[in-house]
Amino acid sequence: MKKSKYVKIFIREAEEHLEALRKGFLALEKEGVSDDQLNELLRSAHTLKGSANMVDLVELAGVAHRMEDLLKDLQNGEQELSSDLIDVLLVATDAIEALMAQAQSSGGISVNVDTVVKALETGTISEEQVDAGIVPDYSGAERRTSIRASVERLDQLVNRMGEILLSQKAMEARQQQMTDLLQQMDNSVGQLQVADDDHSLRALRSNLVNLINDFERDRLQLGYQAEDVYQRTMELRLLPLATATDDFERSLRNLARTLKKEVNFIVQGQDVELDRNMLDAIKPILLHVLNNAIDHGIEDPDTRVRLGKPKAGQITLQAQYEGSFIQVTVRDDGQGLDPAKIRSTAVKRGVLDAEAAAAMSDEAVIYLVFEPGFSTREFITDVSGRGVGLDVVKSNLDQVKGNLSLHSKIGVGTELVLRLPLSMAIFTGLMVECNGETYIFPQHYVAEVLRVSPRDILEEMGREVVRLRDTSIPLNSLSQFLEQEQTAQITRRLTVLVLSFREQTMGLLVDRTVGLQEIVVKDLGCQLKSLEFFSGSTILGDGTPALIVSVADMFAASHGRQALQLRQSYEKEQNKAKRGRVLVVDDSLTTRTMEKNILETNDYEVVVAVSGFDALDKLNAGRFDLMVSDVEMPGMDGFELTKKVRQREDTRDLPVIIVSSLSSDEHRRQGMAAGAQAYIVKGNFQQGVLLDTVETLIS
Repeated sequence: MKKSKYVKIFIREAEEHLEALRKGFLALEKEGVSDDQLNELLRSAHTLKGSANMVDLVELAGVAHRMEDLLKDLQNGEQELSSDLIDVLLVATDAIEALMAQAQSSGGISVNVDTVVKALETGTISEEQVDAGIVPDYSGAERRTSIRASVERLDQLVNRMGEILLSQKAMEARQQQMTDLLQQMDNSVGQLQVADDDHSLRALRSNLVNLINDFERDRLQLGYQAEDVYQRTMELRLLPLATATDDFERSLRNLARTLKKEVNFIVQGQDVELDRNMLDAIKPILLHVLNNAIDHGIEDPDTRVRLGKPKAGQITLQAQYEGSFIQVTVRDDGQGLDPAKIRSTAVKRGVLDAEAAAAMSDEAVIYLVFEPGFSTREFITDVSGRGVGLDVVKSNLDQVKGNLSLHSKIGVGTELVLRLPLSMAIFTGLMVECNGETYIFPQHYVAEVLRVSPRDILEEMGREVVRLRDTSIPLNSLSQFLEQEQTAQITRRLTVLVLSFREQTMGLLVDRTVGLQEIVVKDLGCQLKSLEFFSGSTILGDGTPALIVSVADMFAASHGRQALQLRQSYEKEQNKAKRGRVLVVDDSLTTRTMEKNILETNDYEVVVAVSGFDALDKLNAGRFDLMVSDVEMPGMDGFELTKKVRQREDTRDLPVIIVSSLSSDEHRRQGMAAGAQAYIVKGNFQQGVLLDTVETLIS
């Protein structure tokens, strides 16, 4: 009988028992011998032994058999529980895992089974034997190609899929009905050419309207069902945090023993669920943080006792939901971070100059530990001092659109708080517009949206800021980051996003906000992967593509950027407004442009019109201090325009200057009769004359 097809079934079963064994062994070391716990461990070892024999995995069955014997000795009191004994049992689980991988790959993985069996028989194993490679350094992470889903969830999904198929059939029927109605309408139109009777056409139209309403109802129903199926499918990807943290127990125990430290690792919120991809992405982040806490944070037992602390340090990993996010807190009761030492190291390693380091607060200084290559260790070990520090945490966190905050107190301990979206595939985004394009900001980075007046922009220490609840927030512009022209009207109220990132804030000027939308993340593709300030893309509801902004990149690039000079631009516009607002009316592009440039150069605000009718529209839309008009224009000449200006209540007193090539006295008299205050001939045109006249009439 071919047993290879049963190996895969055995592997799935064995993975569960292997996980239970590892967790149980670590629990024995922490909590001591328990009959109930030992019975569970014996049951797992016994099942592994029997199932392995059934599929002819003799070596694996042998290891499980010896493990079972050792557990029975422990249960009968013939073997004493110790950390060395737990080492033996854990090495045996590694051997079983490697033998499982060997069975899957049909060889290629070598395991020193005899040495493992001997260690189980004697209850001891030497460090030299472990270092000699009894079990290969095999990571089973790649084995998790499937996830376990509850029958209830699968039943719900199957039922929803059935409803969607029914809706699809209904929509197909509606489509056929509309096709038939269209054919009937074509036939009716042909008949109407012969008979002047539209009764049949009206009836046909009524039927078509009813059908369209039915089709819309079916479409909405299908949309609801598709959304529900999508959400339930996403739930199938969810895994509890324990899937990752269970593996940490073993590695943290080994590290603590290597460093001659004692550590109690406590996990709270193991049932919190995350998307599988998110879990895989944050697992190395958490492990790095935890390793760092043991190596840098927790003191050795003698030091802790001398300081009045418990001999064993405590590291707590706590997870909890926060709306559509998950907050993971890693807390230790170690020595804490020393801002003075970090500040000194930063200067020594060239991360900051002495003046900048001295100006930073202690709260800001501790974040320097996330800078690339930063380490306070002078001595290089396998764990520390290699320049691969917490910057790995920061870069990996940026990839999953997460945020962090760090708090520490010397002698008390350190707390690192990670805030993560539940899924890397979907999140809520704020849509904004800038220069006619739509961009997406992950909502959890947007603290507030402000509407500010240009006069609210202040200058502090050479940078532009806005004040929010007694706090100065540095101001930047999305168009400046993207190296685009600033299009926001400086004379109007401005839209500013208040972005929050690692306890830093930044104001970002955009043209306007559009609203919130659930965003399905798409990769940028190989052509756009190097695009700065963007982390992905999406398709909006109307089919338009949009880029997802990388807030982390913007904060990294915000330091030392050139000021926007929004305040100066506003003051310049205000000065123009104070001098006067002038309407220039001329059908000649050359004349219009020349007069506009002359006036704007001298700080007048200028609006142009290309005809008399256009000028009246401009006068209806806004207030002006003076009008400069040509005479010869199509449709309405300057004399007629001036008369209409004098007839209007709101412009009766508006000064008018006529600038025309008509130079006769008769034309001058016509201008004065129409109501103009000045008449300038183009042939004798001088810039100074126009400016002097404008200034005289406005003042």
